[in-house]
Amino acid sequence: MATDVPEWVHLTDEEDLLWSGHPSLRPVVPALAVGLGLIVAGFLLALLASPVPFLPPSLWFVPLVLVPVGLLIVARWYLPRWAVRYTITSEEVYRKTGILSRDVTQLRLDRVQNTQLSQSFVERLLSYGDIRIDTAGTGGTELVFEGIDRPQEVNAILTEQLDEVGVGGGIGSRPRS
Repeated sequence: MATDVPEWVHLTDEEDLLWSGHPSLRPVVPALAVGLGLIVAGFLLALLASPVPFLPPSLWFVPLVLVPVGLLIVARWYLPRWAVRYTITSEEVYRKTGILSRDVTQLRLDRVQNTQLSQSFVERLLSYGDIRIDTAGTGGTELVFEGIDRPQEVNAILTEQLDEVGVGGGIGSRPRS
């Protein structure tokens, strides 16, 4: 069981935090590598400006243009993944988005009708994927945990908890009230 409860999750006395995570960085590793490579190249070329044949020594700072370009690439691919967090408690599931502002979607597990795990071939190879959570009465997917690491494990936690609260009518489930 996890112990770091985010400040935007309010647990009741009987509620426990079961899992919390961000979207995986695996799909964006190439972009992050390019961005970090541009940052390092910009600094190195600026430091070694005299051996750069196409630049006069007075323009040693020109390679530093690569640094903000690299920072923009890293920010473009890293920040959207860092700004999203998913949480499963013993009674609810949460999706939080935002950096400067915050949007929190919260669903009670007793409202969950169905879950679906989906992974493409590449996602299976890299061990990340999506979990879609459908609720009763909406007729569609209410919440999606997108691009999470080890989605089979997360789906197992969610399925086990759904059985605990009696969703799905499986063996050992409690009747709904």
